[in-house]
Amino acid sequence: MRSINFYRTSIFSSDIRNFTYRSISSSMGGSFVGYLFIVLLIGSGGTAGAVDKPDIVLMDFLAKPFVPSDGASEQCLRDSAMYLRELDRYAPWALQMYDASVKIPAGVITGNYQQLGNYDECLQVRSAHGFTGKACSAKVNFEIAKDNGKPRQPDMGDLLLNVAIASGYTKWKGRSVNYEWMWCVPSTCNHTEIQEAVELGLDPLKVEDRVDMVVNVSCRTAETDRPVFDVTDWIYISILAIFVVIIIASTSYDIAKQGHLSTLNRKDRRHGLLTSFSVYTNGKNLLRTDRHRDSIRCLDGLRYISICWIIYGHTHYTEVVGVKMNLSDITQMHENWANMLVLNANIITDIFFLISGVLMAYTALIKNEKDSRGRFDVIGLYLHRYLRLTPAYAMMIGFYATLFYKVGSGPHWDQWVGANRDYCQENWWTNLLYVNNYVHLPRICMSQSWYLATDMQLVWLSPIFLYPMLKLTREMFFWLVFALGLFASVLIPFLITFNMKLSGTMLYYKDNTDVANVYIEIYTKVYSRYGSYIIGMALGYLLYKSRSRVLKIRPMYVIFGWLVAVVSGFFIFICPRWMYFDDRAYDRLEASFYAGLHRQIFALSISWIIFCCARGYGGFVSQFLSWKGWVPFSKLTYSAYLCHYVFLLTEVGSVRTTGILSAMAVLRSFFSNLCLTLILSALWTICFEMPFMTLDRTLLSHRRTSSKLSSKPNQGKIYGSTDSSKEIYRSTEESSATISQSCEDAFRQKPRKDNIYDSQEKYQQGVYRSSVRQDLKSQDTEDRCPFIFVIGSDGNSWSKTRNVHQNNGFNDDSDESFKSIAEHRNDRGYESIMSEDTTRKDGIRESEQVNAS
Repeated sequence: MRSINFYRTSIFSSDIRNFTYRSISSSMGGSFVGYLFIVLLIGSGGTAGAVDKPDIVLMDFLAKPFVPSDGASEQCLRDSAMYLRELDRYAPWALQMYDASVKIPAGVITGNYQQLGNYDECLQVRSAHGFTGKACSAKVNFEIAKDNGKPRQPDMGDLLLNVAIASGYTKWKGRSVNYEWMWCVPSTCNHTEIQEAVELGLDPLKVEDRVDMVVNVSCRTAETDRPVFDVTDWIYISILAIFVVIIIASTSYDIAKQGHLSTLNRKDRRHGLLTSFSVYTNGKNLLRTDRHRDSIRCLDGLRYISICWIIYGHTHYTEVVGVKMNLSDITQMHENWANMLVLNANIITDIFFLISGVLMAYTALIKNEKDSRGRFDVIGLYLHRYLRLTPAYAMMIGFYATLFYKVGSGPHWDQWVGANRDYCQENWWTNLLYVNNYVHLPRICMSQSWYLATDMQLVWLSPIFLYPMLKLTREMFFWLVFALGLFASVLIPFLITFNMKLSGTMLYYKDNTDVANVYIEIYTKVYSRYGSYIIGMALGYLLYKSRSRVLKIRPMYVIFGWLVAVVSGFFIFICPRWMYFDDRAYDRLEASFYAGLHRQIFALSISWIIFCCARGYGGFVSQFLSWKGWVPFSKLTYSAYLCHYVFLLTEVGSVRTTGILSAMAVLRSFFSNLCLTLILSALWTICFEMPFMTLDRTLLSHRRTSSKLSSKPNQGKIYGSTDSSKEIYRSTEESSATISQSCEDAFRQKPRKDNIYDSQEKYQQGVYRSSVRQDLKSQDTEDRCPFIFVIGSDGNSWSKTRNVHQNNGFNDDSDESFKSIAEHRNDRGYESIMSEDTTRKDGIRESEQVNAS
C-alpha cells in the first residue's frame, strides 16, 4: 500500500506536522470528531500500521496543507514548496491559503458531505512570489460494492457505508457516497495536477472488489472570475442594443403623439406598428385589468397561483441540491403529509396544459362562429403560436448562452451556470425547433424548457381534435376522437412504466436513477401530457356550448361534484407518499396504473373547478380566482416561467458556505426569488413579448380580417327597439371622412348627465342602449368607431365613442385580446352591452360583439 506522504519530499519541512496539530485544533470549533482524530494521530506516532487505518488516512489527508504530488510541473512544485516554507514561518498570505482550505468536517452523519472552505478568501491570496490563490474543488465519489459475506477486517467501505446509512444518504443515493472538499493551492498548479494528487492521497482508502473511487476536480481563480467577452457575447449585446434603440424610438414616438391623434388615427395600422415596442403603451396594457365578456375569468388567478407553485417547487429543489449540513432530513420529508405538496408538485404543470387546451378549443370555436367562410387555417395556427412564444424565448436562450455566465461566480458556478451555458451553446437549435424534449434531453438548454417543447407539440397535434369540433356537424365524431386520445394518453405511460419497472411518478430524493429514467421516458414526453391537454379541449368545447344558456344544476349535484373534485385532486397529490416508505415493496401494477391515470384524474378535478367558476357555481372560489387584480400578474406567467430559473441557478451556483435546510429558509428564498422574477418578467414581457404579439396581430391578422370583412353579409343590419318613443339610429352610408369626423366629435362631446344610463332607475324609466359600430373599409376590424346612441323618452340624445381595442398586449395562452366596451345593470345583474345578433325579451336590443383577436 502506498504511503500517504506523497508530498513529503525535500520541499516539505519536518515541522509541518507539528504546525498542523497546533493550527487545526483552533479550526475544529470544538468538534469532538476532530479532537478524536488528532488524539488518534498523535497516539499512532506516525507508524505505518496506524496510518494504514482508513480513518487515520482520511484525517491525515484533510488536516495537512494540501500540495500536489511529485508528478506536477516544476513551477507548481516550486510554488508549493514556497507555500509550505512560508506557512512554517506563519506568513500572512500562507496562513490565508491554509485557512481557506477544507479541514476535518463536523456533522457528516447529518449530511454535511460538502466542505467548501472559504472561496473568496482563497481568491484574495496574493503571495510575495508572483502567484495567487486558486480554489480547487474535488468531488470524490466512493462506489461501495455489496459485501460477499466472507470474514474480513473493517475497511473504508464499512466506515463510509455506515456513516451514509446513519445519515439516510443511501436511501436516495444507493451505495454511492459523494464527498466534496475544497483546497486553496498555488495558481500555477492546474486542475489535472490537483486531481492526480487527490487520487494518490486517497488511494489507500480503495479496497479491491469492495471500494472504488472516482475523483473530479474543478478550479477557479480571481482571473477566471473576471468576465471575458467573446464574439458570441458581442453578438448578443449588439442585438440587445438594437432592441434598446427601437424601444426608445417607439416610446418617444408614442409619447410625442399623445393628444395629437384622433381615436381612429391612433388605431390605424401604421400607428400600431410604430408603437408596438413602446414601453408607455405596453406598460399601460400590462396593468390593465378589464376583460372581454367571453373570457374565462377564473383562469387569471389559476394561472398565477400555478406559476407561483412551480417556482416554489423549483426553489425547494435547488435548496436541497445546494450545500446543506442536514441533508439527512430529506429522506424523512415524506413522513409529513404537507410535504407531498412539494414532493409531488410536478403535477402542477398539467394545469398549464389543461388551460392551454381550454383556450385553444374555446377561442377556435369563437373565431369559427365569426368567420362566415368557416375556414380552418392550420398553417396560420402554427405560425401564430410560433411567433407568440419564440421571440422572448430566443432572447432568454441567448442570455443563457452568453451573458449569464458573466454575472456571478462561486464554487459551483461552473457546475450550474457554466453547464447551462455549454448546453445552450450546443443545443440552442433544438429549443427553437421545439424538439428539445426528445433531442439531446440530458443536455437540455434551460432545464424548464421541456414544457415549451411539449406545449408546442400539443398545438401541432391539436387539429386532430379541432377539425371534428369545428367542421363535423355531429358531436359524436369529436367525442369519439376524444375518447381514443384519452385512452392512448393512459395506455402509453402505463406500458412504459410496466415494461421498464419504473415508479409511478418522480420520487425525488429516493432513487436518483429511477427519477432520471422517469424524467426522460415519461415526464417530458408529449404522450404523457396529451391527456390533460385534450381534457382541456373538451372543457373548452363545453364552455362554448353553454355560454349562451343559463345552466341550472341542482345544489346536491354541485356539492357532490366539488367533493369529488377536491378529494380526487388531494388523493392524487398524497398517493405517492406510500411509495417513499422503505418497508413497502415495489408494486409494478400499482405504479403503472398511477403513471397512466394520475394526470388525467387531476386534470378532471381542476376542470370541474374551472367549469363551476365559469358558470356561476364557484362561490367564493370563483370570486377569489376571478379577482381583477390577478390579470396583470397572469400576463407575466409566460415570462416568469422563462426567467425564474435565472435566480435559482444564481443562488445555488454562488453559494459559499454550508447552510441549513428548513421550511423557513425555503420560504425566504421563494419570496425573494418570486419578487425578482416578477420584476425581470415584467421587463421581458414589455420588451420582448408584447411587441411581437402586437406585430403578429397587426401584420398577420390584418390579412385574415380583411378577407373576413369582404365576405361578411348584412354589414348595415340594424338592431333596435320597435318602440316608437325610443329610436336607435345607425349610419351605414357615410363616407370615411364623415365617419372619422363624427367619431372624433363624439369622442370629445360630453354627454348630458340626465341622459347617462348609470342606474337601475334609469333603466326602468326606459333608457335604451345599443353598441353601434361603423366598419371602415380602409382599416382593420380593430380600427372601427364604436358609437353608443341613447335616446330617452324626453327626446334628448347623446353619443359617445369607446376605444374598443386598446390592449395591444393582453396576454393569455390563447393569444386573444379580449376587452369589454362597457357594462350596464338590469333586473338580472350585470350584463355586457355587446352580444352578436342577440334580442333580449326585456326589450333591450344589443349588437356587434367586439372582435376578439
